[in-house]
Amino acid sequence: MRPWGARLTVAGVLTLVALACGGGSATVPSQPVAAAAPTPTPDPGPPNIVVILADDMGYGDLGSYGNTILKTPNLDRLAAEGARFTNFYVAAPVCAPSRVAIMTGRWPPRTGITWNPPDELHPDEVLIAQVLHDAGYATALVGKWHLGPGDMPNRLGFDYFYGLANGEDENTFVLNGQPTKDTVSPDQFAKRYTDYALKWIADHRSRFFMYIGERDPHIPNTPPPDWAGRSGAGGAYGDTVEWLDSNIGDFMQGLKDLGVDQNTLVFFTSDNGPPAGYGYRGPLHGNKGSCEEGGIRMPAIVRWPGRVPAGRVITELANTVDLFPTFTALARTTLPNRHYDGVDISRLITGEVDRIGGKGTDGGRELVFWQQYGWPGALRSGRYKYMRPGLWNTHPTLFDLQTDPGELSDLVPSRPDLANQLETRLQEILAGN
Repeated sequence: MRPWGARLTVAGVLTLVALACGGGSATVPSQPVAAAAPTPTPDPGPPNIVVILADDMGYGDLGSYGNTILKTPNLDRLAAEGARFTNFYVAAPVCAPSRVAIMTGRWPPRTGITWNPPDELHPDEVLIAQVLHDAGYATALVGKWHLGPGDMPNRLGFDYFYGLANGEDENTFVLNGQPTKDTVSPDQFAKRYTDYALKWIADHRSRFFMYIGERDPHIPNTPPPDWAGRSGAGGAYGDTVEWLDSNIGDFMQGLKDLGVDQNTLVFFTSDNGPPAGYGYRGPLHGNKGSCEEGGIRMPAIVRWPGRVPAGRVITELANTVDLFPTFTALARTTLPNRHYDGVDISRLITGEVDRIGGKGTDGGRELVFWQQYGWPGALRSGRYKYMRPGLWNTHPTLFDLQTDPGELSDLVPSRPDLANQLETRLQEILAGN
């Protein structure tokens, strides 16, 4: 893979010349020389925006997140050239409600999509593509949609859609609402999505929003034959992660070749964690479908040359619902007049601030994680996380994630007051407060 080059900025040089007369004659005063004003850097305007969403990837799958088995040089390079989150969450631990939170900036129960398989979106929902389209962006979705069979992306703000409407592996590819005759084996989905995304971007370079819903590394893990066994101990899952990483590298190189990478913000994350028996979670515990950390805390990387400091590590809490207000702010437009659960984190990713804070304990952020039937399964409140009984435990639990990210030491016996406080807060959230 060729390196993603950075453009050089050439600074002007100012030379000051002093004038003087010699011999016995009077000195001629030097003429003042005004300092040259710095050449203003042209405002490139709002950035292009790309979201790359992996499917069922673990927090610890990438080398930049501590994995020593899998080789993910392209995503690791993305992190080295941008910022990496260590406390980035999804709103729900399964596909459809997780994705709808990205698209709407709202908790899943507000949208009508609470679990898999998805129901229909509420008819008054506004997607981020609609807001960006109205702000002058060309908008496209390539890959997995999975937000209900009745609502196609082209009716919800996307100018272009190529991919699968309802799942991961069906050979029922849709192009702008119409079925195609395409048949592609799942091991080639990542390449197909990369090719189609770059082809569309080549025709819309001035200002674009591209959302790529990847299929990988969702089970069954089916890497191409020439990638099988490459990851060694990583098995078929690891092979698939490495294949996805290679395609993301091809996509990034494509942005460079098209001349758009320098003013393009690329945000990479996953919709939820991997199922039991697959993937890597680092220090975390839990799986897809669970509100334990392994099901909801994701790798998340943002790259925007010249605006996001290279190598930045962001420890503040953030969530996929934050992407809608953040992209709206970067597009220099306004949020629609409705309730949003996310906040603008643009100053966090650019390094202007290190903390946002909120209503949580000690002034920290407050994030809710949703389960089936639209009920909250857990609440992250500052450094603490409270979980109601669910698929993961039979009784309420409380953890200090700052010191115990693996959720090994339940604090309910020693801090029943805090557990009761956070349960009350969840009830207030359900009541709309």
